[in-house]
Amino acid sequence: MNLGNKIRQLRKAKNLTQEQMAVYLNISPQAVSKWEMGLSFPDTTMLPTIARLFKISLDELFDYDVNDMEKEIETIRLEYNNYFWSNFEKAEEILLNGLEKYPASIQLKTELFELYTYNLNKGEHIINKAFELSSEILHLSQDIFCTCRTKSNLILIYQYLKEEKGENHQQEIQETIRSLPYMYPYMLQDKMRLSAEYLQGEEAITEAKKWKDMEWQELFNACYTLGNRYFEMGDYQKAMTAYQESVDVIERFMISQKQGCDAYPISGTHANHAITVLSIAACEFRLGNTQNLDKLIAKAKHIYFDAYNHTKLYDYEKTMGEMLTYFSQEYTRLQLDEYYPLDLKDIEKRVQGKA
Repeated sequence: MNLGNKIRQLRKAKNLTQEQMAVYLNISPQAVSKWEMGLSFPDTTMLPTIARLFKISLDELFDYDVNDMEKEIETIRLEYNNYFWSNFEKAEEILLNGLEKYPASIQLKTELFELYTYNLNKGEHIINKAFELSSEILHLSQDIFCTCRTKSNLILIYQYLKEEKGENHQQEIQETIRSLPYMYPYMLQDKMRLSAEYLQGEEAITEAKKWKDMEWQELFNACYTLGNRYFEMGDYQKAMTAYQESVDVIERFMISQKQGCDAYPISGTHANHAITVLSIAACEFRLGNTQNLDKLIAKAKHIYFDAYNHTKLYDYEKTMGEMLTYFSQEYTRLQLDEYYPLDLKDIEKRVQGKA
């Protein structure tokens, strides 16, 4: 878009000289000339007056097509998603480039904030960027989905600061939760559900698939979370039942013709799958049932560390290194090292062999 060209086209179409336009706007003809040559831009407070002069909307003044913009933003989001887990720098670059073109896009800012949320271990500067961006989103957003998603990720940051730095942010967590609507936006009668129910053809199929993916993901998350609450209370039998329900949901919707992480309809779900199996092992251990522990731990390792055997990673050594750390931390958190110390030497040798 070239605002100067647009102003020149509109002025000529209205048969106005630069001087006449300048008189109307109470500015100098030189200012109009500079706009049209692209040497400067009108002050934002003057844009409504310019639009009124030509009897057009601000959208028309900017050659602004909402549908085209939304399509391009969605394209940017889809491209960024390809790198979310595997290449932080590339994912960030895609979103920052998108925001250069669409600086007011709350959707892209929300994606960038989520990227920072899941990469807090990269340093204090990422945490600072995340807080700054969350403040901007929550101040400007009129999109309830983006607002809720941002607040949800903000809670994750507070939790990270609590666990990793010993900071107490329980009050901020409580206040953030209380500020949320009780039901998450996509549970309402929205475009996705109504399209799936009342449209026909490919558009209806596409929206129905999105709906299904969201709902099964919510179901396995709900079962896993219920298991965590029972586990904290020491009711390991009920916790194990809830964890097993979570695993059942995940395995029900895996794609049988594919392998590893490609078998999961939603990227990254193999990690949830593996840690839930590990959680079942932790319940069995606390209940004194050790006969199946070796099989459960081996299954969790296979799900997690063999996920990328059939997928090319941008940085295999770095990704697998982070996975080794995460799996070890979860194994320790679940206190399975009381059963026997975790042995990942075979995985480490494999990583070294491919590095």
